[in-house]
Amino acid sequence: MHRPTLVLGLLVAAASPAMADTFGGFSGVDVPYLVNQDRVCKPLDVKDGAATGTPSCTKAEADEIARLTIKSPLVQRGAKATFAATASGKTLTVTKGSDTVVTWSAFDPISKVVDVYASQYEDRVAVAYTTRRLGKDVTDVVAFVLVKTTGKTTITAPGVTPVTPPQQPTTAPPEDPKLTKAVDAARKAATGKAIAAWQSVLALDADHSEAQFQIAKLQVLAKQTADAIATLEKLAKSSRADAIDWLVEARFDAAFATVRADAKYRGAVGLDRKASTPYERLMGIGGQWEQTGTMCDQAEVHFTALRDRTFKIRVKSSCNGQKYDIPFKGTWRLDDAGQLVLMMKPAPGEAPSKKDEALCRFEKATGDEESLRCNLGHDIEFVALPTRR
Repeated sequence: MHRPTLVLGLLVAAASPAMADTFGGFSGVDVPYLVNQDRVCKPLDVKDGAATGTPSCTKAEADEIARLTIKSPLVQRGAKATFAATASGKTLTVTKGSDTVVTWSAFDPISKVVDVYASQYEDRVAVAYTTRRLGKDVTDVVAFVLVKTTGKTTITAPGVTPVTPPQQPTTAPPEDPKLTKAVDAARKAATGKAIAAWQSVLALDADHSEAQFQIAKLQVLAKQTADAIATLEKLAKSSRADAIDWLVEARFDAAFATVRADAKYRGAVGLDRKASTPYERLMGIGGQWEQTGTMCDQAEVHFTALRDRTFKIRVKSSCNGQKYDIPFKGTWRLDDAGQLVLMMKPAPGEAPSKKDEALCRFEKATGDEESLRCNLGHDIEFVALPTRR
């Protein structure tokens, strides 16, 4: 990935120091496990021999930890070990005898496996491993629920409310020339003719997400509030994959400012509910994330993701009279594991390739808030919190 040497030096100096984790044991009454002295984590589920994502952890008080009845794990070493683990690149493989029980892809390349731990009934397994982060070797811990061993199909950690999966998204049908022409005409239509133009789009594709959004916008501008909300409610029930894109757009479009306090409007666009998809987690309150800067210690970072799948990152730093303001830009996508993949704009004359990709993952911050940790490679990392557009 093409980046000036100046950027590397700046961000290495600006990043926060990484912390090493220690495994504290498994709960004797539920599935969570303890990391360090005060972090309770939910292990990853295993499906068809694989696990994805990263464990979700929360800081817990001493009485909460006591209720979990944390048990000392069975360290898997020597001839009596039931489980073993190996690492290759970012891939961690846990085995039981000659059988592979789970494979998992870490966020960063794994340097080595430190220890493997099993729960009392061998229904959970944890692995401590080292990884290179911010120029230092640190220890991380990941744990898995071995569903085949326990026979469980769904697992809920304490304090976690099961979420009903959203309706399976469907893709829009292939656009025929008539629909493409109608959408183009509607986008260009004068205000007085725009609703009729978008209704022509719906006549060709009754679930067209943009058409429903645009009609709702025109209706609210015409003070047809009830009709506008009804249109948004219809959009909210759509199974189209891009419906959420336009519902999120309706949360922040200035045209809807007059109805922003309306409970029905807020319910339709999902302003007051918890994000249920990776797209909502990224874009749900505007797509803007920030890391607060501190003099000579941590860079100020502004990250903006846009609906057209482009992004901008701005890094600012000031130290000992030197000031930097460095921009990055490119495109983004969400992978199957819900991670944010950034495709940086390549060097002039070069085609985009895998080496230009960087990963971001969602992590629990404080309360119900999430942070976004982005690792751009070469020891470049920042942790940003969401800001409202």
